Amino acid sequence: MTDRWLPSHLTRTQLEERRLHFLELLETQAHSTQELAEFLGVKASTISTWKHRLRHQGSDALQATVTTGRAPALCGEQRETLKRLLCEGAQVHGFPDASWSTLRVRDVIGRHFDIWHHRDHVRSILHQLGFSRQKPDKRALEQNPEAVATWIQTTLPEIKKKELPVRPWCSWMKWASVSKAR
Repeated sequence: MTDRWLPSHLTRTQLEERRLHFLELLETQAHSTQELAEFLGVKASTISTWKHRLRHQGSDALQATVTTGRAPALCGEQRETLKRLLCEGAQVHGFPDASWSTLRVRDVIGRHFDIWHHRDHVRSILHQLGFSRQKPDKRALEQNPEAVATWIQTTLPEIKKKELPVRPWCSWMKWASVSKAR
């Protein structure tokens, strides 16, 4: 037992692997608690805890556990209802135009379910529901493509011809250009 098990960060699988390796080493009964602790990179109290678990719960107690995290505030049925509400459109819910923002969705969730999420979390809920971020078109819906093409061909070149040369906007630049001329 000369090598040490000391990576800087261990995943759940690696932690479980370390505990199971401890089990193998413990079965040989050739090492003290302190030696095992030094080799595995843990404190002696951790080795004692693992031994206690083995005695009372068996070898399954050293297996990795699954962390489920906090339960979602919106259950599956509420999420489906939210999806239906969003598909109805923003104007149905009292907003002046048809666009949705995370703040507007947050408002709808709060009014219908009495759950108030942070707007960043609303973004992840929308993503989970299958919605994606959309950017509106920068052109007007009433725009006439033929009139735009005509304007680009006739008016735009005239505007470009009339452009003034760029002048320095800062007084020290003006001073520097004057001093060079002397």
